[in-house]
Amino acid sequence: MEEPIIGDSEPPKRPVILYIIIAILIVIIIVLSILLAVKSGDKTNTEENKEKEIVNPIKPDHIIPINESFYIDDPDDGAYSYKGCGNHLDSEYYKILDVYNMQPTKNRAILTHFKTYQQTSEFSSYCSLMIMILNYYNMPAPSENHCCSVDFGLDTENMDENTNRTDLFIRTSIPIFAEKLKNYGLEVEKSGDYTEETMPFEDEVSFSKWIKKQINEGNILIVLYNDWAGQYAAVIGVDDMGTEETNDDVIILADAYDTTDHLQDGYTIWGLDRFFHLWQYSYISALKHDDSLNHGQWILVKKPKSN
Repeated sequence: MEEPIIGDSEPPKRPVILYIIIAILIVIIIVLSILLAVKSGDKTNTEENKEKEIVNPIKPDHIIPINESFYIDDPDDGAYSYKGCGNHLDSEYYKILDVYNMQPTKNRAILTHFKTYQQTSEFSSYCSLMIMILNYYNMPAPSENHCCSVDFGLDTENMDENTNRTDLFIRTSIPIFAEKLKNYGLEVEKSGDYTEETMPFEDEVSFSKWIKKQINEGNILIVLYNDWAGQYAAVIGVDDMGTEETNDDVIILADAYDTTDHLQDGYTIWGLDRFFHLWQYSYISALKHDDSLNHGQWILVKKPKSN
């Protein structure tokens, strides 16, 4: 006798393991999606932070404005004409530093808030330095043209790229430059005031210590060295890095022709050892017009007692 059929038969049950596998796959997909979203967010944040970190430290009140250029009717010459065209705030080769706001430390001597100036001719680094120094000491400063034409007696209307640079150095030599600074009420010493025996430094080691002391006292060292075939600059900072060696020492110059370090802020950073030997043993020494010394020339400008 056949058994009676009671409704449809139950469908076969799916193995529990299948549900577990599906659940695991869903979890993996969710986790991967979260990780990808986080990674994408991190990349975006990194790029945004990078953009935020690259800040141009040059502000209008850090720079001395051009009052009257070397060529009165044509200021677009010299370093000034570059107008920061070589700036690269994201440079892979130079670190962007806010030298203007840099503070003294145990290792570093620095003239904080030293305003810079870019020369408006190929011949006027000495007057550009005079403008910077007088400005730093809150003293009235001449225009670049007045300084060159009146103080130094140069024919600014007829000078061009063919001007004899040797003759120019004779007319703007260290002794003459020192006298012009005195005429503005500044107390100075110069390399020609010393003999080899009385010189305040004899090598890079003693120079590093001496210049650090001078800067801490608010004094400024003007140097004439073999840059751009002869250039004046002012030493406004030095860092001995807390070591006895000088090969890691850093020197900071106020540079009126600052066009090659990816930030035309008027400051140039040098390794002290390299700068010292370039300065002391360059052919520029042949133009010193001083028979007492056979090395680099300088003027030490003393901080005015009223400052």
